[in-house]
Amino acid sequence: MDIQNKLNAKYENTPIYTSGFYADPEDPLKNRSTLLTTLKSFTENQDAATPFALQIMATNSELTIAPLGLLDLQELRDYTAKKRQTEGLIAGEDTFELPLVVQFEAHTEKASVERELVTTTDELFSDFTPAFDKIWAQVKIYLAKNQALLEEMVADLITDSQKIAPKFVGQLTEMSAAEREKTIGFKLPDTELEQFSRYLSDNHEVKAVISSAAAFATHEIVGEQLFGQAMNDRILRNTFFWDLDNTFHEIFYYFLRKYAAANSKLAKHLNHIKGGLLSTMRKDAWDKSSELATDAKTTQKDLERMFTAVFMPLTEQLTAEIAKFNH
Repeated sequence: MDIQNKLNAKYENTPIYTSGFYADPEDPLKNRSTLLTTLKSFTENQDAATPFALQIMATNSELTIAPLGLLDLQELRDYTAKKRQTEGLIAGEDTFELPLVVQFEAHTEKASVERELVTTTDELFSDFTPAFDKIWAQVKIYLAKNQALLEEMVADLITDSQKIAPKFVGQLTEMSAAEREKTIGFKLPDTELEQFSRYLSDNHEVKAVISSAAAFATHEIVGEQLFGQAMNDRILRNTFFWDLDNTFHEIFYYFLRKYAAANSKLAKHLNHIKGGLLSTMRKDAWDKSSELATDAKTTQKDLERMFTAVFMPLTEQLTAEIAKFNH
């Protein structure tokens, strides 16, 4: 069979094996273990001819591990044509020594997709350990790029909060004590204006993150269908909960970097409680999204209210933990 026809048959007429997981921003050991377990399970239950795509969802990007051609068949055609010119045929009738690709797609404007050839599907099945090491080495590089994107986004939020906090101070200073109490609902002495203004600026940034996440869920996940229909689709449901996890990490790292950058003990404390906070968020989000899934008229405002109901308590808890730790 001609190689081009062989490739067409392989990718266009065969079900694709898919799997995926969420990469923790600062737990490389867990990420490596999950990747190892997932790929090992794949090689033990499938064969080298099985088209597959393993997706790793990160905070500001997604990584895909797949044979070259699965993501873009033309790329594989170009690759085989080039290999023919330099080395002759790269695949016999009974084997597919297809390059295995790690792809990185940042969720930023004007970002270009990056791909790196790391090993082959045959090596993954016949000599797993060295093949896995090559895959993990490239995944680590891309996860580091993702972390840099997260840090940049968080730094922008912190800078913005530091710009608007003095404006809140100015607005509150211009009010009389009575006006201030009427506006915010409690007495606020002058000595606490700066602290309260920081609180307001933090909430402002968190609400911006929430609004963006809810808009993504509405337009990119739910689209024209009902929310309940989207939740019945495994891929869309997983993407929705990735959006929730992503929102959690953006908020968590905002507070971690803003208030614990120069306080190692506070950073250790926040990282210690992170797992519990994430579990609580996921359970709360699952319960609230399950309720919305039964509503035939769920709108973006409903999703934004749900995201607000899930993440504002998280914000309050982080604020309280930081205040408690510093006193």
